[in-house]
Amino acid sequence: MKKICLLFALVGLMTAVESKEKKEPVVMTVAGKEVPLSEFVFMAKQGNGVDFKNKESVKEFVELYKIMKLKVVDAEALTIHQAPKFSAELEKLGLQLQASFLIDKSGQEEVLRAMYERTKIIPEIKHIYFRYPQELYQQAYILTHDTVALYEKALAVWQRIQNGESFEEAGDSFTNDDDVLYFELGYVMPFQFPKKLEDYIYTMNPGDISKPIRSRHGFHLIKVDRIMPNPGKVQIAHILTEYPSKEPSDDEIEETRRKSEAIYQKALTGEDFTELAKAFSDDTINARKGGLIPEFGLGMNVISSIEKAAFALENMGDISKPVQSSIGFHVLKLIGRKQESPFEEVAGSIYESMVHTDYLFDLYHSFEEKTKERHGFVFYAGAYEELKRMADEKFPIDTNFINRGMQMEKNLVRCDTFDWTQADFIRYLQIKHRSAQMYSLDFMQDVFNDFVHEILTEMEKRSIEKDYPEFNLTMQSYYDGTLLFEISNKRIWSRPPEEQEQLEAEWVRELNEKYPVTINWKVIKKIKNV
Repeated sequence: MKKICLLFALVGLMTAVESKEKKEPVVMTVAGKEVPLSEFVFMAKQGNGVDFKNKESVKEFVELYKIMKLKVVDAEALTIHQAPKFSAELEKLGLQLQASFLIDKSGQEEVLRAMYERTKIIPEIKHIYFRYPQELYQQAYILTHDTVALYEKALAVWQRIQNGESFEEAGDSFTNDDDVLYFELGYVMPFQFPKKLEDYIYTMNPGDISKPIRSRHGFHLIKVDRIMPNPGKVQIAHILTEYPSKEPSDDEIEETRRKSEAIYQKALTGEDFTELAKAFSDDTINARKGGLIPEFGLGMNVISSIEKAAFALENMGDISKPVQSSIGFHVLKLIGRKQESPFEEVAGSIYESMVHTDYLFDLYHSFEEKTKERHGFVFYAGAYEELKRMADEKFPIDTNFINRGMQMEKNLVRCDTFDWTQADFIRYLQIKHRSAQMYSLDFMQDVFNDFVHEILTEMEKRSIEKDYPEFNLTMQSYYDGTLLFEISNKRIWSRPPEEQEQLEAEWVRELNEKYPVTINWKVIKKIKNV
């Protein structure tokens, strides 16, 4: 029967091989239920652990563990474990635990730290942007032949620069070209550009000029003017003197500058900056707060002239001369300066930024590489090249692409003893074509990355119980702990506090009389300290 490659049904298509394991020693038997050595030791490691060199410490833990197990047996006798609420809670805990085994925490932290290191430096760049024609955006997909003319145009400009024309002269030559834009982007911070473009920028040195770099928006020539250490963030207050019109004349600009200069002089002579902002600032929103605006760092989309002037202020309370912007003149006061936050404080926000951008698969990378090695993953590059040639002609969700792909039966990937063909990938692509990419090959690569990740994840899921003993031990502790909570709440915690100690003692006495317990001290005495 032909295998249907819907990865969310993958587990059902595979039969795990059960391995026969040697029966391990039993530490205790409670009401006929055996507690294996591995479970006992695992629980002994929790919290502050048990000192197995100390007889009293061991004796105390054995007694506590015995009572816990007795309470669990009592809960099972009341069929608490069969209640839908209990099953739902245990399933939720199981899924959360399973998810923790489907990441490589150390590898993920390494990726996060690498992104954190990027935040410590700030490239300042210029940019010539060759954007795709509007009609390509309207059709919402781009094939290889659609990009050739634009790439050649960008490459010709790069060649002019190599032959001696300055980057700035080349950019200025496109003043009247709607499809080519030249501008000084200024400071760059992570997650401001598509991943492919940003990754390239962070490999460049001052003075470097890139060859054309393709993104989902077009092609880019980048020049790095300088790279500087991240100075952190500043907070300023400002007093805005606004131009009287959107397109002010020279006289209006000069008059606005004079008004701002007069305010600057008042601030210099000691008048309260907060009161001056309330009285004179045309930024009515922030004027009520004494001109105070939220803290910002370089490259955070603040008006360039204000950004530079703010970071030029050295001491708290320093006041700038009037700074011109597109809307008027600003007098700035330095209120605070904050150095870069430590990694531990920003790791969470970096992770969230990566999850919601093209950097998502960087977070998966180390997990995927280890899982590929564990499961003998094979990628058949020739079969994928055939799909790429198709994608040069038709977008991957085009009906013709799908129909042709359904007929292609070469193996595309192998994991353990299971093969997935080109047609299997096309079926997956039909259902799960998640990608914001407009360029055909990038779109298909995105979906293929998802395809491989889901295969590896499902392969790892099916082997967790077999390959990771701590998963089963943790699930046992979840099972026992949830039952213990439910029955303790029923028998003890729901009663008045003054009654609880006596009720607990009576319950323990009842349990010891009701259920037989055997302790294997011979095995326990052989346990080394854990």
